[in-house]
Amino acid sequence: MDRTELDAFLRKHTEKERMALEGKYNDEDVVYKKYEEYAEGEGTFLKAYLFEDKYFLSSYENIGTNKQDRFMEVYPHKHNYIELNYVWSGKCTQIINGKNIVCQQGDICILDTKTIHSVEKAEENDIIVNILMRKEFFASTFFNRMTKQGLLAEFLMDAVMKVHDVKQYLLFKTHGNLKIHRLMEDLLCEYYSDALGKREVMESYMIILFTELLRTYRGNASKHTKHNEATIKIFDILEYIEKNYEYCPLHSVAQHFSLNEKYLTMLLKKRTGKSFIAHLQEQKLNKAKMLLINTELSITEIITLCGYSNTHFFYKKFYESEERTPAEYRTDIKKFKSLR
Repeated sequence: MDRTELDAFLRKHTEKERMALEGKYNDEDVVYKKYEEYAEGEGTFLKAYLFEDKYFLSSYENIGTNKQDRFMEVYPHKHNYIELNYVWSGKCTQIINGKNIVCQQGDICILDTKTIHSVEKAEENDIIVNILMRKEFFASTFFNRMTKQGLLAEFLMDAVMKVHDVKQYLLFKTHGNLKIHRLMEDLLCEYYSDALGKREVMESYMIILFTELLRTYRGNASKHTKHNEATIKIFDILEYIEKNYEYCPLHSVAQHFSLNEKYLTMLLKKRTGKSFIAHLQEQKLNKAKMLLINTELSITEIITLCGYSNTHFFYKKFYESEERTPAEYRTDIKKFKSLR
């Protein structure tokens, strides 16, 4: 499939869309049969449906795509997968955490697995493509490769992957970014092809896409220095921590950036949601995870290589991060890789 065929394919009415236009579509779709109720304030509840990856992805897929059906509302729901929405044409209006989020052609919105959101009815020219990614794929392949780029990549990835008190989404105003559009075209053409190595090529495109989003995120901040000085400072601080985390006491970082220690701590907490110590620990744990995935080193050796002197403290922090022991983490990742 080439780019011209792709556009025609995406604009073609699906069976659901034809039924909706004829007034024959009802809401008894299989994905709406499963739901949970979530507390949304004192004494009130919101019914949010659960969309599962097995409904959209085959057993051998880590990444899949789904064109959002037009002419019908998508009710409040969450996923057990990570979703990237790309507005191919027109616009998309979502209600995320009670807030109206409008994306125009070329924009990207990424939602984590905990985010409850709904989507307003799309019209004829509103073509929204959803890229679906299993969380296991992030842990074993995607996250492993992205975090090699350091804490800056982690700053982006954390908002997508990790569990927060406030459920997360990331909005990228990438309309007008031709490189992003070309990447999306290539990824979708690959998905709808039967080419050799299709899965590996798609995974590589996703790495390139997220890297370009990271560059865009930082580039946009740099263009608006006056309004984003704190954001730019955060980039510099995170870069410094990732390069010097083995010996990086708070006072030396504060001195390097000519900042008060309390202000530095407050800035990190406000802009990233994590303390200075938490960032140091995360950098060490990321290294431990990569070694667990990619080497046969013993856990004792990994603990030493990651700069921990207290084994009990390492196990405690690792379990807090992954809700499993290092040995269980290594076993689970190997099991997932063997099924691919």
